[in-house]
Amino acid sequence: MADKILKDRRRLFVSSVSPGTLSSLLDELLDKKVLNQEEMERVRCENATTMDKARALIDSIIRKGPQACQILIAFICAEDSFLAEKLELSGPPSGSQLNTDSEAAPLPAPGGGHHGRHSGQL
Repeated sequence: MADKILKDRRRLFVSSVSPGTLSSLLDELLDKKVLNQEEMERVRCENATTMDKARALIDSIIRKGPQACQILIAFICAEDSFLAEKLELSGPPSGSQLNTDSEAAPLPAPGGGHHGRHSGQL
């Protein structure tokens, strides 16, 4: 199912992911052994633009199957809540993940005096 979600949202991911988020995702996927060093460097070095890197990353993860896709989705949700919202993603359907997401990125109160454009770090 996670692989279908990424396939459906591939174009939007490619056009929306920022260079900083992409770099963080590559680092985290390497740390979790979803990507090996060679795969990570291939994405970083063999692609000139952020969009090309994003394309190479998501295609590589989709080929690895649903579990790898779910890990990428969870990292997107943790790393960039704006991108996760744009892609209509959510983390794994476990209670602990939902609690972590809601604590990490609280929604601003509707009609509040500010726009909530801070980094979201506590």
